[in-house]
Formats: sequence, structure tokens, C-alpha cells
Amino acid sequence: MATTGQLIKRILVGKPIPSHEEHKTRLSITVALPVFSSDAISSTAYATEEILVVLVGAGVGVSLLHLSIWIAIAVAGLLAIVALSYQQTIHAYPSGGGSYIVSTENLGKLPGMIAASSLMIDYVMTVAVSVASGVAAVTSAFPSLYPYRLIISLVVVALVALANLRGLRESGRIFAVPTYAFILLCGGLVVVGTIRWLAGGLHPLPIHQIVQQGQLTSIALVFVVLRAFSGGCSAMTGTEAISNGVPAFKAPESRNAAVTLGIMAAILGVFLVGVTHLAQVLHLVPLLNDTILSQIGRQVYGSGFFYYALQVSTMGILFLGANTSFADFPRLSSILARDGLMPRQFMNRGDKLAFSNGIIGLAVLAMIIIAAFNADTLRMIPLYAVGVFVSFTLSQSGMVVHWFRLKTSGWQRRAAMNAFGAALTGVVSVVVLATKFLQGAYIVLVAGIVLVLIFMYVRSHYAKVARFLEPQSPERLESLGRVAVSRPRTTVVLFVAQVNELTARALSLGMGLSPDDFHAATIAGDPSSLERLQRTWADMDIEVPLVVVDSPYREFLKPAVEYVRSLKPGPRHTVTVIIPEFVVEHWWDNFLHNQNALRLKAALLGVPWVVVISIPFHIGAPDAEEIYPSAPGGLVD
Repeated sequence: MATTGQLIKRILVGKPIPSHEEHKTRLSITVALPVFSSDAISSTAYATEEILVVLVGAGVGVSLLHLSIWIAIAVAGLLAIVALSYQQTIHAYPSGGGSYIVSTENLGKLPGMIAASSLMIDYVMTVAVSVASGVAAVTSAFPSLYPYRLIISLVVVALVALANLRGLRESGRIFAVPTYAFILLCGGLVVVGTIRWLAGGLHPLPIHQIVQQGQLTSIALVFVVLRAFSGGCSAMTGTEAISNGVPAFKAPESRNAAVTLGIMAAILGVFLVGVTHLAQVLHLVPLLNDTILSQIGRQVYGSGFFYYALQVSTMGILFLGANTSFADFPRLSSILARDGLMPRQFMNRGDKLAFSNGIIGLAVLAMIIIAAFNADTLRMIPLYAVGVFVSFTLSQSGMVVHWFRLKTSGWQRRAAMNAFGAALTGVVSVVVLATKFLQGAYIVLVAGIVLVLIFMYVRSHYAKVARFLEPQSPERLESLGRVAVSRPRTTVVLFVAQVNELTARALSLGMGLSPDDFHAATIAGDPSSLERLQRTWADMDIEVPLVVVDSPYREFLKPAVEYVRSLKPGPRHTVTVIIPEFVVEHWWDNFLHNQNALRLKAALLGVPWVVVISIPFHIGAPDAEEIYPSAPGGLVD
């Protein structure tokens, strides 16, 4: 019969899926597009604005706004190069992993760990920024909700995580409607706006008065353009997601993933250039209370249904942009766990064949970031998109090495394209880090270093464990064989508080182990209880001597552990501790007991060469009173 917790889990997560039905959870192209592309496509809502903010904020008024379309085209060109590179990665590495796999296999373990840490940080920031941006859209329309933006953001993260815990296929269906709605409405915005512009029906608005403070030098102009370019490159976050999630696609996995990546890049490139072009045609500048996409929508669609539908779909896809990370972070975590760089728990798949621990871990980290920055998008943006370009650079550099190693047909052209892409993304990485460093990008740098150190520690720990658990040398096996047949000295310790039926059974079990020494120990906390126990022990003429462990401060745990340590357990001296305990009938009854047995077992785990044997007594069992007529007061409560 299912427990209450299991019933709640079934309601929230759904029915479990057996392993042999895994193929049914695979994604078609139409479902995979919203699952893996919502992050990249949703960046249309702010990428153009990021470009214009830099150009307008350069201190020379609106004189640089004409550069926005060329910067958008440059970003779209870089997007095309990166997408083509990752299509090659998808076919070369169909097991997934993206930048991490490519960097590790072609550049080495350290570059691979740097790529993985960069990606993982970017995934966390993607969830935080996307959700906070979506909530900002809601609170802009409904100002009364502004004081609750943090709570709303946390709830949205929890709901997206829950959708993913139900399985990729089901979450893909949930996210398909708002994603495709945004594609249709934003695509219609670009098409209708362009047609109206060509027909002469779209007129520029009066440019908002922005004071021109001077002219830029050539070096300063280049720096401003690079900053604007790096701001526009925020549109490229999430580009790698599909290459990480190839195993989630239906067969043929590589082909379907490559096609989906091509569709996503084409949509994003057209939207970015189209929206930026319309912003330039209309002479729009960023406003605090009205986004660029909103301003364009109002001029193209008017203030009717389609404008509000565009705003609602923009809000929806910004929320769902977080889903790309929820689809990708857990899968990358499982690959890292497989390689011994993260805890093995991240390899576990839940009832719905989703990497549940990775999903929950990502949700918790994103919530911490959102709470730390009070769901303020402007404060989080400087931390955004820093790591992704580092992973782009390492991935494409790794692909260059890959082509030089294989030298397959056309490898020179492919290597040249990857080298060009690596150089471009490398420059963008430096520019993004330099221009955003004091605004908070240093946090990403420090977090990346810490994460790499954690990877190293986890790897060294598992390597150390493997040396003990998986010996391979004949000499080591022979040594273990000698240990297996030898008999070390054995001491049995039984902690008692009263003499009853269970105490007698514990004594019988201890004697059956044929120990060299048997110690029955009691912790002397209450003099009157100790006196009664000693009197009963003497009256029953028990052959095992009773050892009294003094406890002047009436503690149990510390004196018990110290007594076990005093017996000096070691490789040739095993100490076996027998702990009688009772198991309550209901879980809430545990709060009525001090859990000394559980605490003692946990503490003794830290003492080498100590074996713990627990003797459970089930309160409420049908024959408990018949077998154990004595009260359970003598057990370790």
C-alpha cells in the first residue's frame, strides 16, 4: 500500500515510467524546439535593447544608433558560425555533453572542467534572469504585484522544475503553446512591420531628447561597439543546449538534433535582425517603462488584441526560457557524475526517467540567486552570458583539434570555420568579462574557479575510494585473500539501560559471535537508575560483566563513543557494537523519543574498524507483547 508521501509524489510527478519505455519519452523536432530553444528564442525580447542601451549610453546621444543594425547582423553571423559548429559537434559526439565532451577529449581534463563550470553557471543564471525578466513584465503591467516579485519568481521556478520532474516529453507539451505563440506573433511583427516599411506605411517617431555630450575617439568608439556587440550576444545563450541534449531526441538522434538547432538559429537570427531593423526604422531608444519590443509592437500591431497577445507571449516565453536550462543542466550533471567530477547521485534517473537530482539542484541554486538579488534583473544581467562564451571558445577550439586528428574529407574547411568561430567567441569572452567585471562578472569568475576546484576534489575522492574498492594488482588481491582468511581480535560491546527480554536476546546474539571480549556497558547518568540496574544484573548472575561508563554531565552520545574509541579498534581488532532499539508504529511518534540509537549509529560511522549491529523491536507488531512482555525501557531510546 502506498504511503502518504508516495501518493503526493504520484499526484505531483505522475505515474512512474519503466526503463524499457524510455524510447517513449524521446522528443520529436516539434516538441524539442520549445524544450531546448525557448531560452535562445526568448532573448529576442531583450537582445536588441541591450545593444541600444550601450549605444545610447555612450555619451554622444543618438548619433550611434545607426550602428545597431550592423551589430545585430554581426551577432547573427556569429550565431550562424556557432550553430554550424555545434551541428558538427552533434554528429561527432551524439552522446551529448557539448563543450564539456569536446574540450575534455581534445584539449584535456582541465579545459573540459572549465567548460563544464562555465556552462553550469550560465544555466543557473539563465533560470534566474529569464524568470526575473518574465516577472518584471508581469509587474510592469500590474504594478500592485511589484512588492511580491520575489515570491512570484520563486513560485515560477518551482513550477518549471515540477513540470520537468514529470518528464521531458510532458514538459515539452506544456511549453509548446507559449513558445509557438511567441514565434508566430514575433515573426508576424517582423513580417508585417517590414511590409509596412517597404510600402511606406511605417513612419519613424520623434527621437527622444538625449543630450549629446561630445564625440568619441576612435579607440573609445571601438570599445563602445564591442560592448554593444557583447550585449547583443546575450541572444546566444542557450545555443549549446541542443548539443548537450542529443540523447533526448527520437532516432535518428543526431539528424533531428542538428535540424532543430538549424531551425532555432534561423528563427533567432531573423528575429534579432528584424526587430533591430524595425527599432532603427522607428528611431526607438530604450525607455525605463516600455521595452523596445513593446514599442515596436504598439507601432506595428496598434494597441489592440495582437499587441497584448505579443506581450503575454513574451512574458510566457521568458518564463519558459528557463526550461532550456532545466532540460540541459541535469543531463550535463549526469555526464559529469559519470566521469567522477560530481556526486554519483546526479546519475540517478527518477520515476519519470528524468535526472531528478539535477533538476532539483538547479532549482535550488536559481532560487538562491534570485533571492540574493531580490529578483532584480538589472542587477543579475552583468553575471549573465559571461560563462557561455568561454564554453563556446573551448568547444570550437576543441573541434579544431578534432579535425586535425581525424583529417576526414573537407577537414581543412571545417577546421578553419571552427578556428574563426573560436577567435570571435574568444574576443567576445574577453570583452564581456572586461566590460562587466566591476558590475558583478567577477562573481562568475570566482564561482567558476570554485566549481573547478570542487570537480577536482570530487575526482580525487572517487579515485581514492576506487583504490580501496577496486584493487587490480595480483599482489593486492593476494594480500586481501590473506586478510579474508585471517581472524582479527573481536570485541563486542552492548549498551544497556535496563534488563529485559530484548537485552537477553542481544546478549545471546553477542555471545553467538564468539568474541574474544564481551563488554556490557551502561552510561551512568542517573545514580538511582544505575543502582537498580547493577542490583538486577547481580541478582540474575549474568556472566558478562557490566561496565559503568561515567557521565558527569548526564550525556549519552559522547561518553559512549569515547568508550568505544578507548577499546582501540584497528585493522587487527574489530569492535562490534550491538544497539537494541525500538521502531515506533507511526512516523510522527519519532518526535516523542530522543533517537539515541540513531545518533549513536551515525556517530560510530566516523570511528574506523567499528561494526554496528542494530536489533530492532517493532512497537505495535502483532506478537510484540507476547514475545517481549517487558516494557521497552531497557532499549536505547
